[in-house]
Amino acid sequence: MSLYYEPDPANENDPPLLPPILTPIPVVNGIDVFAKAIAVAGKSETGTVLYSENPEYVEVAIILSPEIPKIKCNQMLYIMMVASGDAIGALAPPEVAVTYAFPGFIFLNRGAAGLVKVEIAPSNDDQSIPDWMVVGLKLRLNNNIEINENEINADVTSLADEGGGYVSRTRAIESLSRHFLAWVSQWEDEGFKPVTEVWNKRREETKVVTLKSGQEVSWVGLDENGLAIVKSNAQEVFLSPIDIIEQFGDIDLT
Repeated sequence: MSLYYEPDPANENDPPLLPPILTPIPVVNGIDVFAKAIAVAGKSETGTVLYSENPEYVEVAIILSPEIPKIKCNQMLYIMMVASGDAIGALAPPEVAVTYAFPGFIFLNRGAAGLVKVEIAPSNDDQSIPDWMVVGLKLRLNNNIEINENEINADVTSLADEGGGYVSRTRAIESLSRHFLAWVSQWEDEGFKPVTEVWNKRREETKVVTLKSGQEVSWVGLDENGLAIVKSNAQEVFLSPIDIIEQFGDIDLT
């Protein structure tokens, strides 16, 4: 297993250098970045990127102002997942295989290392344009953290564990931001199909998913809006990212 190291190590005290459309805002270690972003989303500029000062993780939440119906905002979960995969691919050695699993897990060599979440401004109308949305990623860089394996029912790992060597939080956030914007641009030009093609190509072959109620459902796929399709009692059920949280509980990596 090879070890990669940054040729130009970042100073973790310096903010990440992001494209001009994005504004980095640090969040004190110990604060839930995703929850913080949701709390301030209604009064924040689009493109605000909250990130944790914890160097053990890439923990970011990007605040956006959608121009699409609420139901299509679900697609952003999978855009962030494929962007995360590309960002990891740019930082890690080639033998690190990046795959995805419902409902938002990122795997490195089949060990769970990251989680993507989406939150959308409340609305009873799926065709309305939300005031805001937040898409977040939590990715484990190092392995000296206690992990609750029961929450994800899988082996856990980190980028360092898989031979990634030293990759700073700062460089990882910079890489993620570039790849996220690139995928958003492609999505705007070509629609959701290229995203689903990459996501499905990298998806772990999970056939059965267990809900927090203990009920087992089988994975079917994604629809054109980014809703997850699962089969329960011989009937297909469509789940948004918000539905997923309700069905699985508040999933986390720690």
